[in-house]
Amino acid sequence: MNKNSIYLITLLTIVWIVLCEELSAPVVATGIAISAGCVYFCRKYLPLTTITGVKFLELGIYPFYLIGQIYLAGFDAIKLIIKGAKVDVVKVNTKITNEFLRVILANSITLTPGTVSLELNGETITILWLRDKASGSRDMNNAGELIKGKLERKLLKTQE
Repeated sequence: MNKNSIYLITLLTIVWIVLCEELSAPVVATGIAISAGCVYFCRKYLPLTTITGVKFLELGIYPFYLIGQIYLAGFDAIKLIIKGAKVDVVKVNTKITNEFLRVILANSITLTPGTVSLELNGETITILWLRDKASGSRDMNNAGELIKGKLERKLLKTQE
């Protein structure tokens, strides 16, 4: 066990104590045990050292950005459902070259209301998309930018 693991276990234990809202021996012992287990399994089964070409510090901000986009897409989906929506399947190409970031993009698309990633094949993502019934081919031509635009631009900044 190295120095970083001890720091991480300590930090996770403190978070555990805060979440339990109690400072007692059983809570601290449970926090240490759970934190040590999490650190062990993450180091063993999530080898982050094999992921290259990603700026992890900038990627740490992405979940907060994604939460905002999920809420905005939720309001758009509500408007679409009220006005009348149509479902289409579209294939969208991404400029992201890093496979790890492409998977994050596909999952982010699925998390935003109104879209579901069906398949990720190389740089092409097949997406089930909820769109306005009244829109024509103009929206179909811009489907990629409408669906992945902001998310992809944010993830491109985290790519080395």
